[in-house]
Amino acid sequence: MSGRPDRAAEPDIQQLRKLTEIGRAFTYTTSLEQVAQLAVERGASLLAADAAVVMLPDASEVLHVRATHGVPTQRLTRTRAPDAAEAIERLPDLLDVGVDRVLAVPLVVGGSVTGLIAVALGAPPTAAEEWLLSALADQAAVALEHARLGGEVRLEMESRLRASEGATGAKDRALATLAHDIRSPLGAIDGYCWNMEDQLYGPVNDNQRKVLGRIRMSGRHLLSLLDSVMDMARLNAGIVAIASVPVRLAAVAREAAEILGPAAAAKRQTLSLEESADPVIDADPDRLRQILVNLIGNAVKFTPESGAVVVSTSEYRGVSTPHGEVRVTDNGPGIPAAEQAVIFDPYYRSESVTQLPGVGLGLAISHALAKQMGGTLTVESQLGTGSSFVIRLPLVRDATPS
Repeated sequence: MSGRPDRAAEPDIQQLRKLTEIGRAFTYTTSLEQVAQLAVERGASLLAADAAVVMLPDASEVLHVRATHGVPTQRLTRTRAPDAAEAIERLPDLLDVGVDRVLAVPLVVGGSVTGLIAVALGAPPTAAEEWLLSALADQAAVALEHARLGGEVRLEMESRLRASEGATGAKDRALATLAHDIRSPLGAIDGYCWNMEDQLYGPVNDNQRKVLGRIRMSGRHLLSLLDSVMDMARLNAGIVAIASVPVRLAAVAREAAEILGPAAAAKRQTLSLEESADPVIDADPDRLRQILVNLIGNAVKFTPESGAVVVSTSEYRGVSTPHGEVRVTDNGPGIPAAEQAVIFDPYYRSESVTQLPGVGLGLAISHALAKQMGGTLTVESQLGTGSSFVIRLPLVRDATPS
């Protein structure tokens, strides 16, 4: 094949520059169709391939062609496949090359395979070409996931807005769109830092590596804030899926406390768990863990060094239906009575904590999740003595917990 790049064991500098340009292009491409088409076109150019294809699952988890380059339409009728293994078997026919000339790489996000990208080469792939397509696949997978999530949120928010025309919904839609648009360049920044740490652009000394690590850490923190904005938008749009299964309350509380253990230790705080009862509640274990991690994390953040945070589980019978209860109690500065009435409002932040990181969504999200699970989240606090955040969820009898 004419015009092929040098088939050395390592990518050359021109290929690495192309890879960097592709990452930049993904940053400014937000629709799923555009990302998929960009992946196949730039992938074919990067590897001097005659053809390329991206396959993604549909609603029934069946892989199908989402974008092609150099593939005639008549070949597309035989490409639907129930899983990645069968899809790979059909790639030689789709790309019109021998099986030894097909290079296919899965698209992976969060440890899960979300599709694949494949190219048709003029010779068996080299290690350098495998590396290049894998690097492109990593960039494409993140960009595709961001486009998918952003599209879902926008569609659901637009549907809700048409029904309610609420000002709060409009704000959520704007923030969710902004959060989605910011995620892509942040993903590119993270990718560039990885490339620099791998010394793709030249030697990196220890001080530079430390700075790159700080850049990546700051990016991850900003991504977590954007995730909170997206979660709040989904909750307000009513599109968050909540499971309802029997759950042992103490087990989830223990997991959340273990997650925050290192953070408490770093501030020389005592983080303890008191299990006066181990009720089985009706809840979503992942969402409950999310709430407790947020509450315990807040307690650790706002409690001074050498302070104490206590997580306790019990049964609560102050209402007609028995509930399981978790209390997260600290001996921090406490919350003024006037602020306790608005502390669960979205984007509310007390003037006393504006110097700390956050966007004022953690408690609002936790409150909304507790409500969706049929429970409550409340606060009890006095200035100078600390605070207790209390979550109560319906008790389940004679059930096998998950």
